[in-house]
Amino acid sequence: MKTGLIILAAGAATRMKAPKMLLPFGDTFILSHLIKEAKKINPVSLVVVTGSYHNEIKAALEDPYVELIQNFNWQEGMAGSIALGIASLQKKNLDNCFIVVSDQPFLDHKLLLDMQEKSAQTGKGIIAAFYEGVAGTPVLFAAKYFEQLQELRGDYGAKAILQRNPRDLATVAFPLGSMDIDTPADYQAFCHKTGQENVD
Repeated sequence: MKTGLIILAAGAATRMKAPKMLLPFGDTFILSHLIKEAKKINPVSLVVVTGSYHNEIKAALEDPYVELIQNFNWQEGMAGSIALGIASLQKKNLDNCFIVVSDQPFLDHKLLLDMQEKSAQTGKGIIAAFYEGVAGTPVLFAAKYFEQLQELRGDYGAKAILQRNPRDLATVAFPLGSMDIDTPADYQAFCHKTGQENVD
């Protein structure tokens, strides 16, 4: 199976008032950690879609394996970033593609491998992480959904596709998926949970 992976990192992080994807995590930063974990599943292509903090992300990342795509219309919402990422990957003749957000620091390669295994076991076209009673990111979409992903509009991401296709959806538990980082308090809680010092 040929798999691609898109990391969405275009938002302005207005509540954090800083590029949250570049916040320290261990001996690196959150986005770098996500890329490191993603590379362990050997995707055919790994795309990071930037926006508000494109220059900062570009300066922080020096990885020829990663394709950076800038969403100049990032203010219009997540859907545009997904569409740009999918458009870049379509020429790779992929079987499926992960969509990952850049503020779920507990995502790791084991979860992604479990989702690929669930896809193989069930034959479902959509495999989503499951936490706090809902299906959410990361999500693995079969190629048959790429056109629908490119047609999304606004800031609702791909959730509408999950809602329209419940019979083609399976989930994998990701209890820590509910811990995303939107505010300084979120990051403080994250640092406490991981035992690292909060670097202001």
